[in-house]
Parts: sequence; C-alpha cells; structure tokens
Amino acid sequence: MKPFEQGLVNYQQRLLSHDYGQVFCRFDAEQQALWSYIHQPQRIPCINHELLMNLHEHHADIQRSGGYVQADADTVLPIRYSVFASATLGYFNMGGDLQKMAAAIRQQDRAQLQAYAKLSIDVVAQRAFRFQLDHVTKISLLQGEVLGAGIEAAMTSDVLIAEKQSVFCFPELFFNMIPGMGAYSFIARKAGIAVADKMILGCERYTAEECLQMGLIDIVVEEGEGEQAVQDFIHKNNKRAEGFLSAQKAKARINPLTYDELKDIVDVWVENALRLTERDLKVMDRFYRAQSRLFPNEAQVSDVAPQQPLVLPIDHHMAVNQ
Repeated sequence: MKPFEQGLVNYQQRLLSHDYGQVFCRFDAEQQALWSYIHQPQRIPCINHELLMNLHEHHADIQRSGGYVQADADTVLPIRYSVFASATLGYFNMGGDLQKMAAAIRQQDRAQLQAYAKLSIDVVAQRAFRFQLDHVTKISLLQGEVLGAGIEAAMTSDVLIAEKQSVFCFPELFFNMIPGMGAYSFIARKAGIAVADKMILGCERYTAEECLQMGLIDIVVEEGEGEQAVQDFIHKNNKRAEGFLSAQKAKARINPLTYDELKDIVDVWVENALRLTERDLKVMDRFYRAQSRLFPNEAQVSDVAPQQPLVLPIDHHMAVNQ
C-alpha cells in the first residue's frame, strides 16, 4: 500500500475511534450515513471555542479520509450522507458564547474576537463547501431550540429536517449585534433576502412550521420522529441520489458562496462588537444569565438537559429595562 493510501486508512479508522471532545459520531453502515452529534453535557449548549476546535478537527478528518469510513476490520464504506445533530435533549444550539464574547468586548480585545470569529467561519466553510468531497449529501436534524449561530451552523447542510417543537430565533439585535457567521449568506440563498431581514432584524421566535412555509426548513415531523425522518429521507433519496447531489452543486454554482464573503461579513461583526456600549453588554449578560438558569453550574447538571425554552424579551427596550 502506498503511504498516501495508508494515510487515508488511518483517517477512515480515526473518524469512529477518535475522541472529538464535544462532538461524537456514529456510522450507519446500511445507509452509509455518518452521524455527527454536538455533545455538551454539563454546560450551556453554545458555540464555544472548544466546540469549534472539535468540529474543525472532525470536519478536517472527514475531508482527509477521502469521504470513507472503516466500518469494521474488513470493510471500508463511503460516507454518502453527513448528518449533523445534537445530543442535548430539547436543544440544538443556543448560539454564540455570550460570556466570553462580553468579556472580550469589555476588554476591547480585538485579537480574541477575531480569532473566535475566524474559527467560526472556518468551521462553517468546511461543511458548507462539502468537506471538498463530491459524493457527500449533508443533512441537519433539529430537535428543539435553535438560536443565532446554531441556525447558521445548521444551514450549512443541503437538507434541514426539524421536529415540530423546534423554534428558531436570532436574538443578536437585542444587544445591538448581528449574526456574523453566515446567516445572511445562507438564508438569502435558500429563502431570499426578505426572509433573512425578517428573521434577523425582527428578533422573533419562529416555529418549525413557520420556517417550513418561509422556505428555511425542508421537512417538519412530529416530536420524536426526527431520526426516523432522516432515515426515511435517505431511503427515498437513494433512488435519485446522484441527481439530487448534482442539483445542490448546480445551485451553488448559480450563486456561489465564497470564503471571502464569509470573512468580509465577519469583519463587520468584529467591528460591530467593539462598538457595543455597556448598556448593550448588560443585555448580553441578561441573556447569559437566562441560559445559566436553564443549565446551572457544571457540577450540578445531569447529562439530560432541561427542556424549558429560553424566554426572550419582547423588544430591546424591555430587555434593557426589565
């Protein structure tokens, strides 16, 4: 075996054996689907720096494997589907790491904000650009609260499947920010710029059904039926898999997303963050405290997260003055 081929085999093994920290994965050999779960017990399920590092490493390994997994000692199978989900009951993701963001802004630490933002779009780009592989169809499964950067992460997939209890919201404008890791880029391409404005500037909560009607979500199913819905989609899609994947590539060619676009927008995000006032940061603190009440100190939290939704203020004025 050539050294290059040996390297591929190592990464094919590593995908199922390596500890990716806040990410774990399993492979469905029958459907040739690699399931990648965000796994954040004993902490707020947010896009923290460690999770970004874990996702970056995991995505890089998918690319370096050539899109194949060693399912057992004698079998190497292609990854035809990459499924992105969360293991936190009732939550997909609650967005950015507000505590760390607020601290960096108060310190006017541009370098830390830029590092966090760049790593975020690097992770987004890996999945959005299909891990540089031609044969992988990407699916996101949403089973609960999806806020801010969590929506951006989910929208890196070709197909979004949500359970009916899922809710979606961009709360950033409450503290005078914008979502900067791909929200406008992904929503405008999938559902139109008017929908992007409505969701990002309105700060309202949307149900899965409402997102389906707006064109943001592709499939909505009853609570508890999400994983089966993914399996059903894969089974049905297998009959037209090549055509479906070619259609996704054609759409990307018509209105191509570039890394430079993501970088330019995230530069706007950093400048925006550095201009926030203490009044804005107190609203961010209030959001963080609300999250902390749902997910108490690490030592007190069980592996099963509470299912209460995060209560968002009705408007910016109420958020500041309540």
